[in-house]
Amino acid sequence: MDDTTPHSDTARLAPTRRRFLAGLTASGVAGSALVASASGDRGPLSAREANGASSDEWPMHAYDAANTGYSSASAPNTGIAVGWDRAINATGEPTFDSTNAYVRSADGSLYALDRASGKTKWRYRTDSTNDDPTAAAVADGTAFMDDGGAVLAVRTGSQRQFWRTELDGSVSAPVTVSEDRVLVGTDAGTLYSLSRDAGSERWTFDAGDAVAAAPAHGGSRVFVAATDGTVSARDAQSGNSRWQFSTDAPTEDVTPVVKGDRVYVCDTGGTVYALDKTDGRVRWEVDLESAVVGGPSVASSTIFVPTADGRLHALNTTEGSERWTVDLGAAPNRKPVLTDDAVYVATDDDAVTAYSRTKGTENWRAELPVDDPSLSVVDGLVAVVGGLYVGLEQGSQTEITRGAVDTVSTRWSYETEGTTTGSPALTDDALYVVDDADACYAVSPTEGTDLWRYDADTGLTGPASDADSVYVGGADGTVRALAADDGSERWTAETDDPVPAAPVRWGEFVLALDKGGRLYALDPSDGSQRWTGRVDSGGTSPAVGGDRVFASSPSGVLSGFDGASGNELWGFRASATLAEPAATADTVYVGDRNGQFYAVGARNGDERWSTDLDSAVRAAPTVAGDTVYVGTVDGTLHAYDLEGDRRWTADAGESVRAKPGVAGDLVTVGSEDESLYAFDAATGETQWSFDTAAPLRSTAAFGNDSVYVASAEIASLDPPGTVQTPTPTATPDDTPTPTATPTDTPDGATPTDTPGGSTPTDTPTTTGGSSTATATPTAGGGSAQTTTAPSATDGTTVPAGTPTGTPTSTQTSAPGGNDGGDGPLGGIAGDWLPYAGAGAVAAVVALGALVRRFAGGGMTGGKQADALDWGGGLDDDDK
Repeated sequence: MDDTTPHSDTARLAPTRRRFLAGLTASGVAGSALVASASGDRGPLSAREANGASSDEWPMHAYDAANTGYSSASAPNTGIAVGWDRAINATGEPTFDSTNAYVRSADGSLYALDRASGKTKWRYRTDSTNDDPTAAAVADGTAFMDDGGAVLAVRTGSQRQFWRTELDGSVSAPVTVSEDRVLVGTDAGTLYSLSRDAGSERWTFDAGDAVAAAPAHGGSRVFVAATDGTVSARDAQSGNSRWQFSTDAPTEDVTPVVKGDRVYVCDTGGTVYALDKTDGRVRWEVDLESAVVGGPSVASSTIFVPTADGRLHALNTTEGSERWTVDLGAAPNRKPVLTDDAVYVATDDDAVTAYSRTKGTENWRAELPVDDPSLSVVDGLVAVVGGLYVGLEQGSQTEITRGAVDTVSTRWSYETEGTTTGSPALTDDALYVVDDADACYAVSPTEGTDLWRYDADTGLTGPASDADSVYVGGADGTVRALAADDGSERWTAETDDPVPAAPVRWGEFVLALDKGGRLYALDPSDGSQRWTGRVDSGGTSPAVGGDRVFASSPSGVLSGFDGASGNELWGFRASATLAEPAATADTVYVGDRNGQFYAVGARNGDERWSTDLDSAVRAAPTVAGDTVYVGTVDGTLHAYDLEGDRRWTADAGESVRAKPGVAGDLVTVGSEDESLYAFDAATGETQWSFDTAAPLRSTAAFGNDSVYVASAEIASLDPPGTVQTPTPTATPDDTPTPTATPTDTPDGATPTDTPGGSTPTDTPTTTGGSSTATATPTAGGGSAQTTTAPSATDGTTVPAGTPTGTPTSTQTSAPGGNDGGDGPLGGIAGDWLPYAGAGAVAAVVALGALVRRFAGGGMTGGKQADALDWGGGLDDDDK
């Protein structure tokens, strides 16, 4: 299933521009069992009234249509452990059917999550702005939920809209679903009874004030409490009045509960009322002397009532006498959840505590990194939602502290119109991203606010950026430069074919490879062509290392080009279609579809080593320090040293189609299972993961102590621990530093290297004169670099400091062993390029501003590079 499938099941329903985002299991085996027709068999949802839900389900708010809050689940009650947590900005009570957990996010989306692991199966994005979504109710393959001023029914198997009904106000309480009706209240004070099959209106009732509590259904009646304390009983089928009762104080959002022949109602004055279900007369009432919070929960012969003074009361349902009371230590924030063995209470200090149901003694307590927690229980699991979605399983711990839970929180998120298609590019001032809605976005990296948006008339790839511009490729055969400050179009350069992967900003050039295989070096000031090269076919971004450019082709050939002239220097043939390469000054790394991973000499194209990864490589590797990281389609991240010896492997869930990102001791990689995984760079041990709600085919960017990820939306993550600045590491000491580029041989012939690995020294030969420039790098206090830069052999003037095919150069390495070569990045290349490959080099126009405020590596300061772009275009061709 793709991400452009409309929500509607039929043509008669209004189309929507929103896309729902589905993972590999969204509508396959996992979802197919849930698909049900509107007329199919189904069971009612008021569990013990008609054997509806089972103990491994939690179908709606407060478990059932009667709002009892009770399930017979065998949930953790003697000890716990944190099974997993998912950072999806979750809100509202989690609900369950026999296959999935369903959780709302703060933007109104509905997530379907794997019950056992919490991983996303699919995400349905609603059409309306919905700042405070409530729990979804699930029944017979359909999820019912509020969507601003509407109620929405969505098939859980196909994720298609079944029906949608607009209301006269905003939905202000969780929906209640009975055997044939959907009951919902609004802030306008109207209670709606809608057909469960079609969403058609059966009857409405004016409750007199806003309805903030879920209505209750019991037997042949519906009970609704308005916020002012008016409780009304209506006939479930006709909506006719049966009786009405007024509490002594407002009820606000306190839910009514039906159990046996009683209706239990509480108010903010602290009174609990047991009303006769038939005529509404008071059977008993008790004053608890503090406002009731959320409402009571009832099981067997006991009613459990939380109060604002931080107490939980257990009362006899017969006459309201107290069985026991317990001090919660903080005010409760929800009604309790009950099982046969325990009562679970969430409190304002973001803790969840389990108490013995019979005695009120504490079984366990979990202080979690959640905000305003909601919870539900199913067999083997206590599910907690509050920003995070946390699964508490049976374990040996009786106390969990907040600091013991390593988790990822979201600093901010920014919703794009479509799904992002490229890796984010980060500068001090903006985060740039493109999506499949043909737009490029500039977002504040600290606030997540919109800076500008550029709408194209064609598909875009990229971006790459520098201090002045943002560069994107176009499906119409263009490369475009957008002004970094306002997104206005600075120039457009024509290419022979579409540009299917991100351009690269490198030194004095913007590099792009079109689908036909033509490699372009464009002037960043006006888009004019400086040179072109050629491979047999394109599809990926070029890579750069030292003074050379590298490009791979579907035929399995990796080509090396002179960075100044575009002359092809050598070609290396692999066994199958190659992925995107990554390069340092001396080595190019690339994998192919047969699972072979190669290290190729950057100077001569000779194979240095290769290894069999046992699975296809579909994305660029990343080189950081003395390690190269590469992912494979079997969901494995591999780490090798630069001699080809394996350091470790790690499980990345499902297929890896993204270039890894490295920051300090952390390596991250995106997965097709809709997650960003973070591993210890030295050992491969899993550190954390983040749910991206769509397959992640882009690379995270790092800065501002954040991890930036772009997929279903753009998000700034605050992971456990400090996010280190990507610190460049010098090219290994055994790599010779070239003092001159060997004489290039036209037409793709491989140049002859000096035997024994010594530095080649050739006599420069130029055509059309020469120029000399002196450039002094600012990073790390490196010494001045003098480069003689003659014109290219085709007569094109080469900018000062940019090598041609045959320059003469003298360079002194910067402190820290910076042996970067004499390419457009000069002495800094060896340090920076191991982190920048395959469409991932983002450099500013002026060399002195290329890198600033780095930590370590012989460079000054301690912040993010001025511009970062981790990763590039993805080759989606499966042939």
